[in-house]
Amino acid sequence: MRLAPRFLLLSGIALISLGVVADTVPTNPISTSFFLGNAQKSPANAQSAAPAAAETPQAVNGTLWTVVAPTYTGTTSSYLRLFNGGSATATFTVQVVGSPSGTSYGTATIQVPPRASPQFGMRTAGTAQGILDLANAAQLSGGDTSYSFYIQSTESTAGYQHVTFNTSNLFFENASSCNYALNHTVHSVVNSTVIPNIHTSLLGNAGYGSQVEIHNYWNAPVTFRIDVADSATGVLKGNFTETIGANTTLVQPMTYFQNKVGWTPAGSELHGTLIITDPSGVKPTVNVGQSIINQSVQNALVNMSTYCAVNAPVAASSGGGSGGDGGGFGGGGISY
Repeated sequence: MRLAPRFLLLSGIALISLGVVADTVPTNPISTSFFLGNAQKSPANAQSAAPAAAETPQAVNGTLWTVVAPTYTGTTSSYLRLFNGGSATATFTVQVVGSPSGTSYGTATIQVPPRASPQFGMRTAGTAQGILDLANAAQLSGGDTSYSFYIQSTESTAGYQHVTFNTSNLFFENASSCNYALNHTVHSVVNSTVIPNIHTSLLGNAGYGSQVEIHNYWNAPVTFRIDVADSATGVLKGNFTETIGANTTLVQPMTYFQNKVGWTPAGSELHGTLIITDPSGVKPTVNVGQSIINQSVQNALVNMSTYCAVNAPVAASSGGGSGGDGGGFGGGGISY
């Protein structure tokens, strides 16, 4: 028999609130400020005043943030994707820090709609926004050789992915390095599994198509519900059910899922998100992945599966980027 659900899904799709107060991510009020030396006033009979201490930048306390480092701005350039699995718009704070100085170059505050995982480049190009410009970050200086991103969000299901693209050899790579995997955190809130930022047919037609891998590790066939959303906006495009056999892997291009819901991406709909749910209410018995089939590099299969959580699973004792105890069910989970 299937186990009874620990958390039941409610109607509508976004990560829904379960009615408990959200995790509070403490802020670091001095993370972007500097300590200045102050000369002391001398008594009238003093021979001389002690010199002021040298002015030095105050480094960022990284335990209060989750960190993406290093990033790249040359021929190989970084892209940052921010995922919100909550039922309401989530605020992400991205502090841009120079390495090796530890100097803050600025901070971007970004609003991400439910189910969305928009992509940001380093600098704004056309309609695509750049993290450095959103943070009003200047060019590297003072011996710094790279930027680091320090990320916070109070949304318990917040996630991020760091990917790179080389404009010379046209090679994609997933450069994400996680303290916590996104779906581990999602599963601690709600019984759904997400696959964000899959290349739609728009990028597939340009030679960078994506395939999705969903493995059912249960010892019997399971019929899953799969919701399809536009990653840039979080707008739902439809849903369908898919039966996957016992210990079987479903491998399909993104176009398969688009066609199932009648979605023909257009304009800026470059990425799609899949949300997998077991209608019985238990956590989906799936391992999931995605790959880019890069036709520019002899159809190389590039694994893009790793996606990180900003905060620890809610049952954990501590969290990367949360700075708190990770308790509570605030922010909710995927629903439909």
